Amino acid sequence: MLSAAQSIASRAPLAAQPRRVAQPRRAVQTQALFGFLAPSKPKAGPNKAQELVDQLLELTDRTDGGLNASPAKREQIAALVEELEGFCPRNPLRSPLLYGDYEVLYASKPQTAGGPFRSPLGRTVFPGQRATQSIQEPNICINEVSYKTLGFVPGRARQEGEIEPINSNTFQLTFPELDGKAKGGPPQRIIQIAYLDERIRVARAIPPEDREDQEGSFYVFRRLVEEEAEEEEEEAPAPPPKRAPFGTRKIKAQAQEEAEEAAAAAPKRGGLLGTQLLGRKEGLATMAERRYAQQQGSRGTGSRATGTQGRGGSQATGTQARKTREEVAAERAAARAQQEEERRRAREAAEEERRRAKEAAAEAKAAAEEERRRAREQQEAERARQAELRERAKEQLAQLQGEAGEAVDAAKEAAAAAKEAEKAAAELLKEASRARLAIDQAAEAAAAAAEEAENVKQQEKEAAVAVAEARAVLKQLETAARRK
Repeated sequence: MLSAAQSIASRAPLAAQPRRVAQPRRAVQTQALFGFLAPSKPKAGPNKAQELVDQLLELTDRTDGGLNASPAKREQIAALVEELEGFCPRNPLRSPLLYGDYEVLYASKPQTAGGPFRSPLGRTVFPGQRATQSIQEPNICINEVSYKTLGFVPGRARQEGEIEPINSNTFQLTFPELDGKAKGGPPQRIIQIAYLDERIRVARAIPPEDREDQEGSFYVFRRLVEEEAEEEEEEAPAPPPKRAPFGTRKIKAQAQEEAEEAAAAAPKRGGLLGTQLLGRKEGLATMAERRYAQQQGSRGTGSRATGTQGRGGSQATGTQARKTREEVAAERAAARAQQEEERRRAREAAEEERRRAKEAAAEAKAAAEEERRRAREQQEAERARQAELRERAKEQLAQLQGEAGEAVDAAKEAAAAAKEAEKAAAELLKEASRARLAIDQAAEAAAAAAEEAENVKQQEKEAAVAVAEARAVLKQLETAARRK
């Protein structure tokens, strides 16, 4: 009996222990491990989701990113976001709706959507702020805040990051450009897509593990239409620098396009040089013919003015004409030689361009092969990581099953001990009832004994009175006897 009661008492604290609250990052990892076991979310009608979106847009509009929202409105927005989260599509990170330009309508922590620009001093010096976010394929995220310094000088603050998916609806956002400005590497954020459609995107920021006391926040983004995006592009002072292509196929396609452009540019350059040379040749020949025509004209004019000339003058004029023809022929030959030289140089330049294009294509091909090799290594590493995750999941499942079996066994033992305790308690109750009956009987006997003792005391009193009376009579008799 005592052992069963001690066993129950020893197991009672185990049942009363509080459950541990899972940390946000732990929840993300657990979701990544056991996501394939989670049941699909029930889908409700799209009309309900659109009604919630309309209400959310109406509440978050004109709140200046959440700065002008009252506490009651904040509670309404949080409740709408929590309800709208149940209508989020499956695998939102694979949806094409993820990409595009968005405007930050509301932030549960308004200071996080713009950093120091959202402080009172920042809003005073940089009024007219507008926070936007652009997600571009394949993994680029650009945060931008536009403002007007002192109210009339436009300016922008831009921050570019990279996205790395964690699971179907959560990704890690890293800012490589801030690597040297932050301790412990570039800053990272864990973002979870709570809802996504053609009009809005709702995202939750999950706090890191080292900040357990920090509360998470959420953001409401509204998709910008094409006209607004074009206005943003027109207002931009300069386009962003061209980024290197992401992926083996894109690198190979870009290298092939560059090679084709270089090969197409080489004949065009040759033709242009040829046209310039032909034009130069034509110009030299025209100048020589014009010079010869001028000399012939001057000769004809001199003949008409002087009439007939002597034999010596005719020979001199003929010699001058012959020299002019020789000069023209020499100039033409020089022009042809120069043209051939220019053509040779153009051919050499074209060959050089083709060689460079081939080298560029070979380098691009080598880079593509290297990228393909890295991609294969990454795929193998990802497969190994997935296999390791699956093994861990199996181990955790086996551990959970073992713990569940142990819990079942402990529950069975506790139930058996409880039954034994119930039996022992029943026996104790029986013995207690018997003892109580005996106590009642003893109490009755004690009461009877007390009554008898009271009677005895009364009899003793009566006997004492009789003895006293007898003694008085005896004294009287003795006194009478003495007198006689």
